[in-house]
Amino acid sequence: MLEAKVVEIGPEAVSPGDPLLILFDETASQQLRRVSIVQRFISANDNGFHLQAGDQLLIDDQGYQVIHVGKLVENNMDAIGHATLFFEPVPKQPQHNGIYLTPYQLPQIKVGSLIRYVPQTH
Repeated sequence: MLEAKVVEIGPEAVSPGDPLLILFDETASQQLRRVSIVQRFISANDNGFHLQAGDQLLIDDQGYQVIHVGKLVENNMDAIGHATLFFEPVPKQPQHNGIYLTPYQLPQIKVGSLIRYVPQTH
């Protein structure tokens, strides 16, 4: 399991009509920070970031099931802590940087929230 703490929420990061959240780590530029949730990883990620359909993502005590992970997510998360969380059905052409989650409802998120990336037990 990998854990991150939300350290900043940009003024344009959460929009009730837009079912997505953009994540970056603290290397994000000021422009990106305006529209992003900035996360700081607080647990070691020695083997790189791995997430797949069937895994779970927890934001505080709100649980989400991963239904699709785009092909750029692992590299982007390892390099700059970046992925876009989509709380909507997977489209015909999903975003390469997207993690698609169910239920389709934006979480309550605040500075200090914990994001946990939980692989299913095999």
